Amino acid sequence: MSSTFRAGLDAPAANQNIYDESIFVSGWLDMAAPARLSAVSAYLDDALCGTTKILFPRPDGRLGFRILGRVAPVLNGPREANLRVEGTWETGSPEVLAQQWVHLFGARLGERPYGDVVSPENERVLHRENIYGSGPPIEEAGVEVTDLLRAYLPAGTSVVDVGCGAGAYGPPLQAAGHEWLGLEANAHCCDILTRRQLPFRRVDPESTRLPCTDGEFDCAICIEVVEHTKDPATFVSEIARSIRRRALFSVPNMELLPYTHDWRVVPWHLLEGDHKNFFTRASLRALLSRHFSRIEVFPYGEHPLRTRDGVPLYVHFFAIADK
Repeated sequence: MSSTFRAGLDAPAANQNIYDESIFVSGWLDMAAPARLSAVSAYLDDALCGTTKILFPRPDGRLGFRILGRVAPVLNGPREANLRVEGTWETGSPEVLAQQWVHLFGARLGERPYGDVVSPENERVLHRENIYGSGPPIEEAGVEVTDLLRAYLPAGTSVVDVGCGAGAYGPPLQAAGHEWLGLEANAHCCDILTRRQLPFRRVDPESTRLPCTDGEFDCAICIEVVEHTKDPATFVSEIARSIRRRALFSVPNMELLPYTHDWRVVPWHLLEGDHKNFFTRASLRALLSRHFSRIEVFPYGEHPLRTRDGVPLYVHFFAIADK
């Protein structure tokens, strides 16, 4: 290295884990002579990640640089890589400014949700409908919700699954000895229910009335549906009209927003574009109390992040509502 300057890296740190699709490099130069750089480039081994031609003065008197780069995806799993930063002088000669070892991982964006939408190669300006959408209907029931339904449904009951989607909870509840029937308005989901040979009734999306007689079923389940309805009060009243005993509800838990804000994080399910209603425990209880005599609400679905104080957070509310 030339004796006319010193240089160093601020990011990434030595032996830090980095992804091939998002490599942020920042550092500094302490120039002891008026020689000038025309560019600073970052390499992983021999692969060019990115280049900057803009240096800026730092408060410490040094010159700083920042580069956001990427390399071809890593195909053979994580490996050690040498991160090398080179400066090109105005004379055209390059010189190594700084280097260190890092742990390189393949981001595998094609296998991640939204990975194809927000790829670093995507030059299209995205709009709200590109980000706030709906995922495909699930056919396999989640273990935690299934366990909750089995625990709180009285044994051997007739159950109407309001907004059943692709019928994920039908087979496990049938296997547990319940008589299950789905209600669904979405045409695509109805096609899936037909293919799966699950019993269901089509719901007229223009009607506020469910296709059930008064007290036709013992119980109802309504999993992640109330937040999508235009008129939740009428919707809940229809569920109450259709059953004799108990209804089980699940909705997103909006109470965790103040806690995840410390990490600048919002729950993944808030990217669901069709959400119209947002619940705290009190607002959910108030909605259900108009038609049910006893309501109990508790959270479930622990979020991967905890608060700064190490307190666990839960993504959903589960409500038990008895007639």
